[in-house]
Amino acid sequence: MSAPRPSPDHALAALRPLQLVSAAIGIGAVMLTAMRILVDLDPVPPSWLAVGLVLAAVVLATAAITLFGYAVPSLPRGLPRENAARTSLRYFGSTTVLRSAIAETPVLVAFAVSFVVTPHSWLPLLIALPVTGALFWWHAWPSPRTAAAVAKGLEAEGAESHLSETLGFVGN
Repeated sequence: MSAPRPSPDHALAALRPLQLVSAAIGIGAVMLTAMRILVDLDPVPPSWLAVGLVLAAVVLATAAITLFGYAVPSLPRGLPRENAARTSLRYFGSTTVLRSAIAETPVLVAFAVSFVVTPHSWLPLLIALPVTGALFWWHAWPSPRTAAAVAKGLEAEGAESHLSETLGFVGN
């Protein structure tokens, strides 16, 4: 006899708050870019320093997500299914918020650069925003891929995390 699987309503209740938090963080990057453009509508060419700082932020954010965004401790063997699922969901939620925040970093750097580095230009935001969107979509949005990556760390010592099932990504 197999263990009971979470109902679709339970899975949606676990997944929906993570999606809402991730969306709110992601929309922040778009809103920040829009507000900066509205402050000064003239598209002044940016300096090479500004572009370099934004590209450095992109590289660092990508590296940080890859190195730290999926890092979780492994679950101990013999953990009851319900505890494993609850613990896995907690780690998935915290790493999702972390990855969302790191993905938004290039836009935050570009926003600061647009006011600090002369000439004051919002064009570096147009470099940062698509990259932030790609980082966000690939690494931060709660998906079967991100759940599998976190589950891999949780299951490193052989325990089952039941994360994908809890989120409703498998078995439905």
